[in-house]
Amino acid sequence: MTYAGGPQYPDPARPVPPRAGPPGPAQPPAAAPKKGKRRQKIVLTVFLIVVAGILALVWALSRDNGENAQVGNCVTESGENYVKIVDCGAANATLKVVGRVEDKTQIEAQVSACNGYPDADSVFWEGKEGQTGVVLCLAKTGK
Repeated sequence: MTYAGGPQYPDPARPVPPRAGPPGPAQPPAAAPKKGKRRQKIVLTVFLIVVAGILALVWALSRDNGENAQVGNCVTESGENYVKIVDCGAANATLKVVGRVEDKTQIEAQVSACNGYPDADSVFWEGKEGQTGVVLCLAKTGK
């Protein structure tokens, strides 16, 4: 029923058509293609694998460096001013680390770093010129 001049109430039996006015809650946009997200994940995964591979390679190549030697390790001279950690049973294990001293300059290494190690026959210093480094006090293995 409709009254002239009064408020009109919708008939509960009739559906109310949508109003054409300001939009209500926004409808979700059509699904964006997931191709870009998938590509990003693939690129990130490949990047992380490459970085992990590089780090593993660096570790593998540097683990035998003389600067990583500890007391009790055996080393061999591998070029001028370079030693490499080797198995003590190996034929090329000519030197054994009897002392390790941190934070010494190259001059300190040559003069006094291994004075507390009477078995030391030679000294190996690893570091950057003009800075401190690691001193290995080395004794001959007798091979």
